[in-house]
Amino acid sequence: MRSSHLIGLVGVLLISLGVPTAASAAGDAAAGQGKSLACQTCHVSPAGAPGAPHLAGQRDAYIAKQLKAFKAGDRKDPMMNAIAAQLSDADIDNLAAYWSGQPPGSDTTVSSAVAAIKKSHMTFPRSFPKGFTLYLTANDAKENVVSKTYVNTVGLQAARAHKQLPDGSMIVVVKSAARLGPDKKPVLDKDGSWATDKVVAYVGMEAHAGWGAGVPELLRNANWNYAVFTPEKAPKADVPQTICLACHKPKASESYLFSFKELVEKAGKK
Repeated sequence: MRSSHLIGLVGVLLISLGVPTAASAAGDAAAGQGKSLACQTCHVSPAGAPGAPHLAGQRDAYIAKQLKAFKAGDRKDPMMNAIAAQLSDADIDNLAAYWSGQPPGSDTTVSSAVAAIKKSHMTFPRSFPKGFTLYLTANDAKENVVSKTYVNTVGLQAARAHKQLPDGSMIVVVKSAARLGPDKKPVLDKDGSWATDKVVAYVGMEAHAGWGAGVPELLRNANWNYAVFTPEKAPKADVPQTICLACHKPKASESYLFSFKELVEKAGKK
């Protein structure tokens, strides 16, 4: 996983908040409502975030322009680009018509349906690291953090067979502070990697039958769920899994895993 993407989700496709108004000249508000259940964590909240303002009552031309800019890549954001890329021009016009027709201030309450989408089913594996194989170690020079990525036996066997990771697969990333020397630079281990100090977080993804149910198609990663855990292995409820769902969506051909290539390489070694 890419923990650097564990930041406030930027999305424009959101939960329905009321009865749609009549279609505008450019789009169909009713059709837009049908597509709107996706990125509520950004735009539906008591107070709009700087990167995710409230959309209800915004001008339809403005919403459409921003979505088209994300889709074309003219406006950069990894998560929003991934979502907008899935939209047709008609989808964009329909969403713009829907949101422009909603009363300003009506997008401040998160529904129970969207709250369920944000919450991960994944719990920290009790036996970890037993039953897991380390396949990737990466250093983050900006944060002085070392990430060690593990896969369970189910996922490893699938990668060894060059197959997509099936239900039952699990990935766990251990993020640790780099051990610093007197010069305040990371100390190297014998193998040349950075030596680690205390664990600062765990990040995980797990596929389980049925876990994709209820997740809108614009966000759904098959049956994968995502979670962030504290150093004490408790889930961080303040980090919604929709951040990861949006970020990993473009990696569908590689089991939604950014390190799929490294996993296959590790699995192929004797």
